[in-house]
Amino acid sequence: MRAPRYLPFVLLTAFACKPADTTTGAKQAIDAANAQWPRLTSGGHADSIAEFYAVDAVLMPPNMATVRGRDAIRAFFTVMNTIPSPRPTLTIRAVQVWGSGPMAIESGRWNYAWPAGVKLPPGTPAVDSGKYIVRWEQQNGRWVMVDDIWNSDLPIPPPPPPPPARGARR
Repeated sequence: MRAPRYLPFVLLTAFACKPADTTTGAKQAIDAANAQWPRLTSGGHADSIAEFYAVDAVLMPPNMATVRGRDAIRAFFTVMNTIPSPRPTLTIRAVQVWGSGPMAIESGRWNYAWPAGVKLPPGTPAVDSGKYIVRWEQQNGRWVMVDDIWNSDLPIPPPPPPPPARGARR
């Protein structure tokens, strides 16, 4: 059986439609944004942090409701930045970035550590680390976060013990 004469044209068209590999440019932009996070979070700059996000971005913090839209994300980081000083030191590191056309996916690791001797609320770890995934889009020539989710590597703390039963003797 012979292949149809038009098969080479179909294959050429299929491969020609592949979006450009934008991994290198996306990784450079993402690394530049990640380098700014520690300074912006320690300085309480929620407005600047919000500008990393698309207008319709979705933020999915651990153990909290989903946050939708840049204005709500700005409000989220405004509340998060009310943590008393000195604030923890934050580091963010992209482990992998994959870009295709106007979209990029970043997976990475984060870590924060409170300065030694800081009095923390009960149950607050002095050091925490975890992983994250961010979907980026190139909009109007700049890379912005569209979906952002992260979680901690620490186990969930156990719930408090139940209150004693009424009338129970101690």
